Amino acid sequence: MITRKEIASNLERPLMQYTVNNGNGYAFTCLNYGATLTSIMMPDRNGIIDNILLGFNGPTDFLNDQTYFFGKAIGRVGGRIKGGLFHYKNQEFLLPRNEGDNTLHGGVNGFHHMWWDVSETEKGLTFTKVINPEMDGFPGKLEVTITYRWGENNQFHVEFYAINKSDTPTLFNPTTHIYFNLNNDKLKGLNNHKLSISAEQLLELDQQQIPTGEFINVTNTPFDFRKEQNLSEMLHSLKQLNISGYDHPYHVTGPKAARLSNLNNGRIVEIQSDRNGLVFYSLNKTHPHIKVNEGNHLFPHMAVALEPQTLPDANHHPDFGDIVLPANTEKKYEITYKLSVI
Repeated sequence: MITRKEIASNLERPLMQYTVNNGNGYAFTCLNYGATLTSIMMPDRNGIIDNILLGFNGPTDFLNDQTYFFGKAIGRVGGRIKGGLFHYKNQEFLLPRNEGDNTLHGGVNGFHHMWWDVSETEKGLTFTKVINPEMDGFPGKLEVTITYRWGENNQFHVEFYAINKSDTPTLFNPTTHIYFNLNNDKLKGLNNHKLSISAEQLLELDQQQIPTGEFINVTNTPFDFRKEQNLSEMLHSLKQLNISGYDHPYHVTGPKAARLSNLNNGRIVEIQSDRNGLVFYSLNKTHPHIKVNEGNHLFPHMAVALEPQTLPDANHHPDFGDIVLPANTEKKYEITYKLSVI
């Protein structure tokens, strides 16, 4: 069942909230701004139904955020692009720079900062947008479709599809920026959480968080999540190295990218992806005046973002993957979140 309601009207467009109920306590809610996921509801082993995502307390707080990207669709390109530059067949394209000289998460006017047209499907929603270079600063006219839908056995699917409707090449490497906290009490942060990531390597980063092109083996480091690890303990180990938290791209192998579970209430989220990367961010820096779920004040490590994508800055490193969308071509990506309870 799909319901919708207008939650703000004094804006460029009415801000609409959509809820897709899959039954048995499973439902997701999103906005037509930023194709933002504001909640995924699911039960725990005691039948308590709660939102497993972290997000702003007030729906309109999502509108001007350029810092946390809570629940936002990210594109045209997730992650950082060095120098805000894109080269293709002896052509150079300047991209919008919004983090020093670099481009982060599609620039200031990326997918996260756009109004989307929404259509309802049987068990989901489809967001569509025609994006011209004048709108986001990227080359090429892009027709984008983002679909959120329920599948079998409470699988939540995210699908990105784009057609480059121009004679100019562009880049396409989208992702979602949802933050998970599987506790019913979000003030417990990442306590009770265990995480595994199917990766033997992560990318080496420079001081601007830009990949150098080198891979680092995770063996015998606090970055090794090949076996399920207690997140709070791993964060403590990382801080012993004077690192504030995780903000690292992992080179994943196989379709199963990660598994997040809660020891206390039995909730499990398994992430499957057709991409070779997963950016793991543990919400390291926050502003205490920000209010999130139920009016709680935001604090560091209150949730974790797990962002499947082609390895970031791939346009500068051919062995990372191909994120170029040539003229008059199309591309589709899919992320699946398998929700279950033990």
